Amino acid sequence: MDDYRLHTPEQVAISYTTAGLGYRFAALLIDTTIQIIILFLLITSVATSSIMFGGYGSEPHIALFIVVFALIFQGYFLILELLLKGKTPGKALMKIRVVRIDGRPADVSGIILRNIVRLVDFLPTMYAIGVISMFINKDSRRLGDLVAGTIVIVERKQDSLNAILAEQDTVVNTALSNQEYAVIRDFFARQKNLSAEARSRLAAAIATPLYDKCNATDEERAYPEKFLYRLLHRTY
Repeated sequence: MDDYRLHTPEQVAISYTTAGLGYRFAALLIDTTIQIIILFLLITSVATSSIMFGGYGSEPHIALFIVVFALIFQGYFLILELLLKGKTPGKALMKIRVVRIDGRPADVSGIILRNIVRLVDFLPTMYAIGVISMFINKDSRRLGDLVAGTIVIVERKQDSLNAILAEQDTVVNTALSNQEYAVIRDFFARQKNLSAEARSRLAAAIATPLYDKCNATDEERAYPEKFLYRLLHRTY
């Protein structure tokens, strides 16, 4: 595992631990096992119905098998990463997640792109191209990640507040725009990675433009970090 560092517009460095080949392989093994189980159940179901009603091994059934196999192979990762915000069951168990290269949650287009390119990463077999790409790239990014602008990181343990903030997508404070809310949410999700000085400076930079907009009290203006915390838990 290596650290991936990015710099915010306020020139504060934030580091993430990238998920290396071991994490990615373990997650893939779990997901592949689930795919095999799903495929087995579907084949068994189709075979049973075919035997009961005749026509087993006919061209329509072979075509159906090919379509189902393709959907399970490709659709599994795409659908689950969209629904679980950058995760699959395997990734969740290994505590890794797909995010954008700037550290923000992976968007729909990024997840779609990385899964389309998964077909190339798989070639010639068993993700050979993807593995080579991860070895060459210092951030362990396969071709799909490079094309989509994504990276897979190891999730750090967070306290209950940060865990909630990291998962929220809706604005809980009506005075804040989506962008303002996202900036504050990300600040709390990443504050453990910042030094006390950097955290204080960044909190002040984020809070200052919001004081008048949210009718901040003198006490709130004196403690920017507390002010930002309260913004996420009350409606003005």
